[in-house]
Amino acid sequence: MTAGGYASVAEFQAAAASNPDLIHQYTFDGSSEEARRADQKGTADLSVQLVGTGLVGDLKFAMPGFDLSSESVMTTRGPGTDNANGAYLRAPAVTWGQTVSFEALVQPTEPEISGGQFNLAYVLSARVGNDRGYFLTQGGPIPSTGMQFASSIGNGHNESNTNTILPSFTVGNWYYVSGSYTIGAGNVTWTNYVADLTAGQTALTQVGPFTNSGGTYPIVSTPLGIGGRWDAQESFPGLIDEVNFYDAALAMDDFQEHLNLLTGAGGLALNVVASGPDILLTWKSSEGKRYNLRSDSGLSNDPATWPILDGNADIEPTEPLNMLTISRPADAMRFFVIEEFTPPPLVVFTDDLESGLGEWTLGNDGVAGTAWELGAPSNVGPLAAKSPTNCFGTNLSGEYTENAEVWLRSPPIDLSTAGGATLSYFEFVDVEGLLFDFGSVSVLDASDDSVLMVIRDPVDRRTTDWNMVTKALPPEALGRSIKIEFRLVTDDFLGSNYPGWYIDDVELTVP
Repeated sequence: MTAGGYASVAEFQAAAASNPDLIHQYTFDGSSEEARRADQKGTADLSVQLVGTGLVGDLKFAMPGFDLSSESVMTTRGPGTDNANGAYLRAPAVTWGQTVSFEALVQPTEPEISGGQFNLAYVLSARVGNDRGYFLTQGGPIPSTGMQFASSIGNGHNESNTNTILPSFTVGNWYYVSGSYTIGAGNVTWTNYVADLTAGQTALTQVGPFTNSGGTYPIVSTPLGIGGRWDAQESFPGLIDEVNFYDAALAMDDFQEHLNLLTGAGGLALNVVASGPDILLTWKSSEGKRYNLRSDSGLSNDPATWPILDGNADIEPTEPLNMLTISRPADAMRFFVIEEFTPPPLVVFTDDLESGLGEWTLGNDGVAGTAWELGAPSNVGPLAAKSPTNCFGTNLSGEYTENAEVWLRSPPIDLSTAGGATLSYFEFVDVEGLLFDFGSVSVLDASDDSVLMVIRDPVDRRTTDWNMVTKALPPEALGRSIKIEFRLVTDDFLGSNYPGWYIDDVELTVP
């Protein structure tokens, strides 16, 4: 029989993350606001942007996503004129090349945009000068009824530069929207795709190709607005579950494959053939996936709940085809389904810092008086370690000092065979900030401690509790042994006393 219906947003996220052309991934998932604002692929983390009289509380994280495997973010737009009030997310600088693609899961909560001069709401937007990168808007071109999805690119927000993706939509429904853009001779040609997920659409509707009358999207560093315009205006009222950007013009088949992962369409074909006293089962398999064989004697229950047959779980792929021989069941009737899933990441390094210093190393390239220490914090900083007793901190029982430059380096971590890696840890930060005092996180080559890539810079905010940080490591970190370095640098003046930077529960995983 044919397997299907077991896909999810989590599977979609994993497929996007495995695409070599992915440059920015926003899932809005995580255990902290910082994690939910993080760029899971690049370094363009998001910050909250307010419109008019909008408040930080108007932007809401941990909202229900398209399914139970994900969360969404709610961006808002209050009543009144275009810029009266609202809240959305913004990355200060992204850069695209001659081709770019996007995809997003979006749920509009207002049937139209009204009360303003242009009646527009921006879902994905960028602009430098006259180069408009309005990849996805509610409404458009101007003047707009604010009742449609559109994509406007180029030197004017008018009909000749706008591809209308969906003339009307249903409020409260989730939509998958995507597009591929290619710069030509003074213009852009692009195609958009859309499917109503809530209505159960499993095939993309193609809109285009469309060539604008002139101009392009920004190909220099530009702010990116998610749920609003790039410059604190015309925010979008609705939920956004996923946003991905690719440094390539993806084909319709690529987007359809991702839609299949969201809807369960295009499931695996499981071939069942009698072979004497046995049964031979075959199915197409893919690298990085695992398989469960489920079976039941009837069809009254959801196949996802059928028992795994005779321990045939977590089967590794043997591309391009998997073959499995089982004994013929005694039942008069028996049904089978093959379940494909992405295995959880493999932990290649973890340390809750309760077993002593081990191979961690500490150093000071500045003036004496500040040092990374391992133990229980006291007097300043967090009330306790994240778990259970010990953490690293800069002067665990007192404030850090001036002209410090102290570093903390992990033991060597072998990524020689890794195709990807993700770092996670918990931190408590209370530093002067504003580039006076700040931290950074770098990946080092374990052979000589040279810096391969700085993955966080600066760390200069202040927290009131432990927050989880998650960062995908860059390609430069793979195929070798690495270390993770945490470095705190302070200037020659402290306007007040600051506890410093604290680290706990460090973990590195590979797919």
